[in-house]
Amino acid sequence: MDNKIYTERKILTGVLLGGSLAGGYYFWRTFNAVGKPKHALASLIVATAVHTLTIIVTFIPALESIPNVVFWAVQIGLTLGAIRAFLVLEMHYHVSTAKPIYGWGNTILVSIISLVITIGVFGAIFLIAPSAFEETTAKHYGTLQHEIVYDPRNISELEVDHLADALTRTGFFDNQMQKSLDATRSGDRFILTIYCNDSARDPEAIAFHRAFRSEIQKSLSRNSIVIDMVIGTPDNRIARLE
Repeated sequence: MDNKIYTERKILTGVLLGGSLAGGYYFWRTFNAVGKPKHALASLIVATAVHTLTIIVTFIPALESIPNVVFWAVQIGLTLGAIRAFLVLEMHYHVSTAKPIYGWGNTILVSIISLVITIGVFGAIFLIAPSAFEETTAKHYGTLQHEIVYDPRNISELEVDHLADALTRTGFFDNQMQKSLDATRSGDRFILTIYCNDSARDPEAIAFHRAFRSEIQKSLSRNSIVIDMVIGTPDNRIARLE
């Protein structure tokens, strides 16, 4: 292994671009170059742990409100702290004695490879368990716990509550049969996806839902109401009422 090191500036830039895996590689190379092989091994272990933790917290609903920049800031903070605690003197000596250092081309290449690996991990998770990327939630209403499924990034909880109130007042949310629908917002329109069976293809069933849409519209005059009647999945739409 050569005795080149990555400088503080290059390590921080590489971590900012490529994440913790890039940081682990930079530290591993640099620690070995300055004669600290145990620190080099520890840096790989820590970097892998941070990378794994970063991926895990991405799928924790309670942490969805935390901006992504916070996670990058934590990684940069850990990186800077490790440099100042374990490498700053060795780096200064290495540079002052004109020993070799890695260039920017190598630094950026490592960060790109790290980023590709990270994206690949998310891609693999998506292929294996695509539901992990779904960020929908549900609220329940009434005695029968009628359900509205929605994405809080698209439509607010308060708007969903207004929809539920209108659905209750028009009798859709009743005390006879539990109902579930999806709610999304597109501009000033609320789109309600109602799951039906094959009998909903009957003109009378469509006419009933059309009249129901009109009643909902009276309760929510500020927004246009659209009803998608679907069978099985949202892609299998049999009617759009607007």
